Amino acid sequence: MSADGLSVELRDGIRILTLANPPLNDLTPGLRAALLEALTAPGDACRGIVLAAEGPNFSGNLPISPDADEPKPGELCRAIAESAVPVVAVLQGLATGLGAELALAARARLASPAMRISFAEITLGLCPSGGTTQRLPRLIGAKAALRLLLSGRLVPASEALALGLVDGITETAPIASAVRLAAALSVGDLLRRAEPDPVAWTQAVTEARAAPGQRMPAARRIVDCVEAALVLLPENALAFETVARADLQETPEAIGLAAAARAERRALALPPVLARLQPLSVDRIGLAGAAPDLARVAVAALSRGLPVTWAFPDAAARQAGLAALALGMEEGLRTGHLSAERAKAMEERVAAVEGPLPVPLPFVICDSSPGARAGWTGLPGAARLVLGGQDGETGLALAPAGRVCEVTLPPDALPLARATALAGLRRMGLAPVLVDERPVIGARMADAGRTALAWMVARGVPRRVIAQALDEFGVRPPDPVSIEAPTILRAMSTTEVLNRWLSALANEGARLVDEGIARRPSDIDYLMVAGYQFPRARGGPMHQAAQRGLMVLRHDLRAWGVEAALWSPAALIDRLIRDGESLAALDT
Repeated sequence: MSADGLSVELRDGIRILTLANPPLNDLTPGLRAALLEALTAPGDACRGIVLAAEGPNFSGNLPISPDADEPKPGELCRAIAESAVPVVAVLQGLATGLGAELALAARARLASPAMRISFAEITLGLCPSGGTTQRLPRLIGAKAALRLLLSGRLVPASEALALGLVDGITETAPIASAVRLAAALSVGDLLRRAEPDPVAWTQAVTEARAAPGQRMPAARRIVDCVEAALVLLPENALAFETVARADLQETPEAIGLAAAARAERRALALPPVLARLQPLSVDRIGLAGAAPDLARVAVAALSRGLPVTWAFPDAAARQAGLAALALGMEEGLRTGHLSAERAKAMEERVAAVEGPLPVPLPFVICDSSPGARAGWTGLPGAARLVLGGQDGETGLALAPAGRVCEVTLPPDALPLARATALAGLRRMGLAPVLVDERPVIGARMADAGRTALAWMVARGVPRRVIAQALDEFGVRPPDPVSIEAPTILRAMSTTEVLNRWLSALANEGARLVDEGIARRPSDIDYLMVAGYQFPRARGGPMHQAAQRGLMVLRHDLRAWGVEAALWSPAALIDRLIRDGESLAALDT
């Protein structure tokens, strides 16, 4: 294996190139350079190339920052597509981003049964690169290609085979199968592709353009690129795609989506000391107490196939808790997230008891009542999470939307217990964001936003103006603020309404960072996007503040701070400006 994460082997005249950059085989500049060299290396003995990868994934990282390093992704795709010998890609696990584009450029593709492939650049506000908008419609048809490109969804192996996106599924000896296929392709074209129907192609483009909901610039440019692939010469269509991607990288949507993706990666990364530990196996969840949020926890656990033992303080609490659980499952049935059969199976996995939990469990969530705390018997390395939590406790707070939560892990807790706590939450499908002191970030941020809106309503700003400002930003207007508006209305532009709301959020976020509760500004952004319905394409309130600039933010806060303490500038903002630093400097 080379130092750049590429293994090269010659077998029966077939050059096998294996990506070896675990865990996701991220195509770093060094690995790209090594791959390009191996693809273009002369050698009369080579009659075919197999492109494979070590580990569970082919290549599963989406680029979340513009890449100025050489070689460019398009150069790699061109080297594969124009190779003098046939290239066969062997796909397993995730194949996304540049990995999917490289696979598409190959002459043929073999997949493992668990493979999932996606062209998900639209989720970053971008269009694919390297000729993907040409190759995909020619391979599977323009209509199917546009569905995949405009949704960015993961396509399982069976569907990919039916679409013609892969040429076969291999359950055993995939490398050997790919070597045989490459050798066969070197002596004859066994995979003749049908020529695309230009009429159907044009119709698919027209339908995609007319489809509702194509508000993102990336969606429109992807459709344009697919059309260009039909009407332009290949080299011109490739240039069109390259320009479209470069243009999109400068849009606020792409910048915000990339910021949100970076915030998510940072927030969900495990501390190194915990990543190295093997946590206790969590095959049953224990709940103790009667807090309403425990019903939400139960639904999350049950929906992931985990049995739940729920200990209630008395019969009345048991009846109320099971009723709340039933309501949660009814909501799943109503929205289509649950089938009747699955809901019945979930009910059968619940054991409701009165008093303490009957047996020790490795993972327990309880409310803050003394009885719930006292009724827990821990195993060595077991984890107990307390909703809210006090100083020194493993505290938990659920976000109102999505599957994200805040977790406080006291430093004096055993590392194994901390690792088990995070593993248990992930096992339930909850994304844990580590916070310090107490898990109050989401609650305080939401309260700051509500307070700002209530202040404006109380000062006579028309509710319709507030609703319009939020709607244009992409935020669903909240329930009417329960405060009586004055008779005399106050004129305020939608721009000022939005900036006051965003400034209140950013100011509170700065206080949370300064108090040592939030570990970094981007963690606040991730929580607000994933759990509090802040538009993902806007990146988050701290990202918005960075985009406006700290000097502009402080100027507005000082002007509005004389009206309400909510906008009195946080000390952190003054210090960052004084020291010539930015919010991004704190995202470490």
